[in-house]
Amino acid sequence: MKKKLQLSGIFIILLIVFTIGMKGTFDGYYGFYYENKNYDKPLAYVISENIAQSKPINMFTAYTGFDTGYGFYAPNVASDFVMSFELTDKKGNILEQKTMPYFKSKESRVRYTTVFNMFLDKISDKNTYDRKYYQYLDIIIRQIAAHVMKENPNAASITTKLYLYDYPTIADFKQGKTNENLILIDEFKH
Repeated sequence: MKKKLQLSGIFIILLIVFTIGMKGTFDGYYGFYYENKNYDKPLAYVISENIAQSKPINMFTAYTGFDTGYGFYAPNVASDFVMSFELTDKKGNILEQKTMPYFKSKESRVRYTTVFNMFLDKISDKNTYDRKYYQYLDIIIRQIAAHVMKENPNAASITTKLYLYDYPTIADFKQGKTNENLILIDEFKH
């Protein structure tokens, strides 16, 4: 009897985790693709939402942290880098400065920001990778810069800079130094 009770408890917890995960997946999908649109929720979404919002389940997930989702534990390394673009005309006058190319869809923006994960390798030990791999990373940056340059027909040249965020330490933050610094990792002129 005791084993059946324990197994039932484990099964219920796993069912709750699965239901909350399913609801989170639906929330993420429909929130991303149908942010400002009306849509009919699928039956599985409605059921998982009703279960998750019921008072006992809602209380349980809030107190245990099950409602935060497991993405909470993943590091967001893509946000540690920033790429800046400075477009100039034939006379050297600055036409435009930007940190992101123009994208037609949200998916493109998400894919663009995830490419920054690869640039962690640019700050790793240079003996870790073959020289050709670093050339490959440089080609990616140059291709992005060429795309940005095509957006402005008046641009004659572009300077691309790859920066790494240097966040203030806890000690610096306690002393009131709250601004982050940008560390230049690489620069390209095209």
